[in-house]
Parts: sequence; structure tokens; C-alpha cells
Amino acid sequence: MLVTLPVTGMCYAILGSLKLALAERLQMNETRVAGLVSVFGFVVGPIILVSGFLADALGRRGVITAGAMMVTASMFILAWSRSYRLSLVAVGLLSGGWAAMINVANALMFMAYSKVFVATNLLDFLFGLGAFLTPSAVVFLIRKMKFPRAVAVLGLLPLVAALFAPFVPMDVPGGAAQVASFGDLMRDPVMWMCALTLLLWIPTESCTAAWATTFVTNLAPQGEAPERSRKIAGWTLSGFWLCFMGSRLLTALFVHSGQDVSIDESMRQARLIHILLVIACSGILLGLILSRSRKLTIGLLLGAGFLYGPFFPNLMGILLSHFPPSGHGRAVGVLFAAASIGWTVFPTLIGRRATRTTLQRGFQIALGTNMALLVLVVGHYVQAAR
Repeated sequence: MLVTLPVTGMCYAILGSLKLALAERLQMNETRVAGLVSVFGFVVGPIILVSGFLADALGRRGVITAGAMMVTASMFILAWSRSYRLSLVAVGLLSGGWAAMINVANALMFMAYSKVFVATNLLDFLFGLGAFLTPSAVVFLIRKMKFPRAVAVLGLLPLVAALFAPFVPMDVPGGAAQVASFGDLMRDPVMWMCALTLLLWIPTESCTAAWATTFVTNLAPQGEAPERSRKIAGWTLSGFWLCFMGSRLLTALFVHSGQDVSIDESMRQARLIHILLVIACSGILLGLILSRSRKLTIGLLLGAGFLYGPFFPNLMGILLSHFPPSGHGRAVGVLFAAASIGWTVFPTLIGRRATRTTLQRGFQIALGTNMALLVLVVGHYVQAAR
């Protein structure tokens, strides 16, 4: 977990980190950038669903190893690609490899810690660590090695996770016989609520990360050197991920770690926290849409990272505590399969609107999905209280 989760964080942050360099290298407008984000989301769905069933039925070790090798292959293709279409293929491979690795990593969390929300928040902190280090690593490596070699070096990191896989106990004894069927999962109301929640949440998180550098560079003072603008944008994205992982660590340490809190009370707290986070995130998105100041935008992006961090770990805790460990791979697969719909559709809509108008107007779509999410999380809280 100490190796795999930072690598999956790198995979998640790499598109946002490479966005400016890729856009310049491939002459991409915002619609094409959105296409890369959407391909990443589109491939996640089927791959993570299949990975969950394979992991529960045949074992997790092979799934995570295959995923790591796919990520390495994708990074090598992306490193030397000069074609937008080939870059789409590379991003598809990256997404598929990430999906396989993240499915197993999420299922392993409960084997590492017995307390639900400590497990999800603390170990997802490691995910955030990888995401935080990626933007600054990309800036440093591109400056030292140029684009192809820099991306290739990052592509070697997943192989480290694959090398550790044979030595880590991963599988639940007798798991397959205890697993709920796909039909049972699809009839479960908690599964549906969690899946729809992530479907609406993913556009907020992924699009903010993908376009954070563009928000900052668009508001650069007139006459500022492009290199300085990109540097400030890169450090802002690193700051976003630093706040992202820091809030997860704080949540693990202070919110859900009390010895005297029952699992039912922990679940109630998690659902209430979701409501508060979505309300605050709506304010952040509105601020990004209205801001005309680079300093304010940077502050809003850092605030977004802090607020976004605990949302997914809490959701994962709610979901996985509802199913036996032997079925976690399938539950995670169904969850992300639903999320991939939002991951595919909404970035495309935002990118097209941003190309026709401005990025800030494009993010009005993200604000709209966040308002729909607020209705859903309130409904989740009310349904669980009955």
C-alpha cells in the first residue's frame, strides 16, 4: 500500500500536471483537453468493473500487477507521441491500468486497518501524497530531461508496485463463495446511492484538478513571462494536492478515530460531513467562476483541495462497511463504473463550453452537478436516518 497508493495518485494527477506541456506539444484546444479527460473516465468504468470481478474470483495479485504494467506502457506511449489520436490511446491505457490498481488498493484498505474511516482516509492520504508530488516532479523532470524522457521516468514507478505484489498478502480466504452476485449489488439501495453520489462528485474533483493550471495562467498579469506563469500554475496544482492529502490525514486523525464511536454513528457523521462539504464546494466553484484575481483564484483552488480530500474516503467507508470483504472488489467496480459516466460526459461538456466561451463559464456546468449532488447527499442522509 505504501508504494501502490502513491503511484495511483500519480496516475490520477498526471493529466492535470502534463496539461500545459501536452497542449503546447500537440497544439490542443480546451475541447481536445476535455477529450483526454473524458477518455480517462470512459475507460475506467468497464475496466474497474471487470477488475473487481476478477480480483474477487481469481485473486487480487494478478490484477494489480497487470494494471501496473498497463500504466508503464501508457506512459511510454505518451512520452513519445506526437499524435493526438495516439495520445488518446495512451490515456486509455493509463486509465485501464489505474482502474485495475485502484480497485485492488481500495479493497486492501480494510485489511490494513480495522477502523473504517481511519483506513479510508489515512490510506487515501498516501494516494494524495502521490498526486501532490506529481506536478512539481513533472516541472522538475521536464526542465532537466525534456518531455519524452521525463514522462518515461515517471512511467517506471508503477513497476516498483508490481515488484512488491508477490510478497504482500492480498486475498480473502474462501472469498468467492461469500460474494454477492451482480444482481444483488444492483438491487442494493446503498450501492445505488453511493454510485450516483460518485457519478456527480467526480466531475467536480477531476475537472478542478485538470483545469487548475489553466485557471491560474488565464489570470496571469499582462506582460508576465510565460515560464513564470506556468511555474506559478504548477505550484498551485501541487498546493491543491497538498491540501487534498492534508485534509484526509486530519480527517483520519481527528474526525473518525474516537474509540467510543459506534459504526452507525460513524456512518451518520460521514453522511453529515458530505452535506457540509458539498455546500462549501458549491461556494468554491462559484468563486472560481466569478473570480478575476489570480491571487483569489489560487486561494480558492487551495481551499478546493482541502474540501475535496475527505469526500471520497468517506464515501468508500460507507460503501465497503456495507459489504463483506470478499465482495469489496465487485462493489468498488460497480461504484467506479457508475462514476465513469460522469467522468466521461461532464468534462466533455465543460470543455466544449469553455472553447466556445470561457473556462469560467464552462465551470457553470460543474456548479450545476454539484447542486444536484447536494440534493442527493441530503437524500442519502434522510434515507439512512429512517
